[in-house]
Amino acid sequence: MTDEQAPSQPQDAQPKDTAAQDTGGQDAAGQAIPPAGGPDMDLGGYLSTAWNLVTGDFVLFVVGYLVVAAILTIAGLTIIGPVIIGGPLMFGYFRVVQTRLKGEPATIGDIFQGFQDFGKGFLTVLLLALIGLGVWVVVVILMFIPVLGVLLSICISLVVGPMFFFVMPIAALSEVSPTDAISRSVKFCFANFWKMVLLSLVLGLIAMAGWLVCGIGALFTVPLAIVATVTAYNEYYLPKTRDAV
Repeated sequence: MTDEQAPSQPQDAQPKDTAAQDTGGQDAAGQAIPPAGGPDMDLGGYLSTAWNLVTGDFVLFVVGYLVVAAILTIAGLTIIGPVIIGGPLMFGYFRVVQTRLKGEPATIGDIFQGFQDFGKGFLTVLLLALIGLGVWVVVVILMFIPVLGVLLSICISLVVGPMFFFVMPIAALSEVSPTDAISRSVKFCFANFWKMVLLSLVLGLIAMAGWLVCGIGALFTVPLAIVATVTAYNEYYLPKTRDAV
């Protein structure tokens, strides 16, 4: 399900924004322009919505994520497997989240509908994996430079997350191509830099926190972070990009 209609107000989670078509912020000539204006970021609101949705539909989100994680773990035995099927699976999961945010019913089986967009999902994850590999190589090289290299490595790590934070929801929930999703996410990040750093850092820490409990907690914290990400996409990214049109 692409994001072509406004998320309605579900009983257990209520996105503040009502429209959900990703215009990407274009001027009359069709050229992408930096997002500006629009609502302020409400990190607490995104987390509250995510908490209510995940705890209210625990089986769908937690067991659903367990299914995704189990499949990716098995696929990991082939090394390249997660890159091939990871995109379609995450597309499906993001779309299930969006469906529930609209107040519509969804099942764990709906996650596999992401394979209907197999090529787009695969290309999105492949591009992100290649970018991640390139960043890793740069960071490793910089680590050989005393002090300055370490500081630059930390700075790069802090910037990369915010830059690509909205790539997956943009690609999964709209008709935008993977390359355009990357471009728009990067432009949005630099137009709202410090807020995106905060959003990416907090949700990243929440997602990773679950691994401190023998990895079991990640079955809850990762879905929580994903739902908060989709909520931020609806209530922060979309309104600000529309405002820039």
